[in-house]
Amino acid sequence: MLSSAVLAVLTAIPSSSAAVSIGTACSTNHDRLDAITGKLYSDCDDTAFCSGSTNATCQPRVCRRDEFPFGFGNATAVPTLCKDGTYCPDEGSGCKALVGVGLPCQVERDEQCAPPPNWQDIASSWNNNGSVCLKSMCTRYANMTLGQPCISDVVSYADGASTIARHNCQTPRFYCHSGFAVCVPTKALGLPCESNEECQSITCGSQGMCVDPPGTPIHVKAWHFVITGLSVIATMCAIVVMLTLFHKRQRLKRYQEIREFYDEQVELRRSLAALHAAAADRYDEKGRYD
Repeated sequence: MLSSAVLAVLTAIPSSSAAVSIGTACSTNHDRLDAITGKLYSDCDDTAFCSGSTNATCQPRVCRRDEFPFGFGNATAVPTLCKDGTYCPDEGSGCKALVGVGLPCQVERDEQCAPPPNWQDIASSWNNNGSVCLKSMCTRYANMTLGQPCISDVVSYADGASTIARHNCQTPRFYCHSGFAVCVPTKALGLPCESNEECQSITCGSQGMCVDPPGTPIHVKAWHFVITGLSVIATMCAIVVMLTLFHKRQRLKRYQEIREFYDEQVELRRSLAALHAAAADRYDEKGRYD
């Protein structure tokens, strides 16, 4: 299975095959795999294949291997998918029967190999129903266990930017050790690694440690919920206390302003009363004097 980096390269790099029309002469000798993307190119465009020894012309593709094949527009008829027990080759020349052990297969096309009788016991995301195509050959399934000899197939894409190592060890329990060519146990999360197949999670992080694959749901522990809940409650209580204190402070300030206002009014009335009394006394004294 190609990594996300390889898929990005496949969508970013345009097809280098000549856009020839159906019925144009071609030669299967020109069929080749792109060294950067691993994509099959021929004399025909992405909607056709070279019929080779039949009449050596470009013919419409008869089958497809992907749900949404590359190169087909809305107006172009999309070929059908192959039924169970058959496969569609890279060139799309037509559905073929699955290949037995020891027979050739196309690069990284595990689905071209026939599965073993006990495929449910050894099937994983790193093979197709327990079958693997290594070094363009259907091997004896992905069933090698601890200490048993294994076959490793390393393919680089995008000029070495992405490297995929595949093997016939039983995954994800074991991987093929590059130095001893035997199956050894895969590594748990947090252990050092050099490539994805070394990890039980099938993901070796950028720091050289086995990590969870991208998109893995985060499992929160119970004490995380407790701490989070207590933190939320404490924050809410702190906000309520702060708002209460702020409100009380505002009320106290308003109360002091009103009290000062009334004190000023009372003092003013007292001053007016004293002034009125003093004026009245002076008037009485003046009247008696006259």
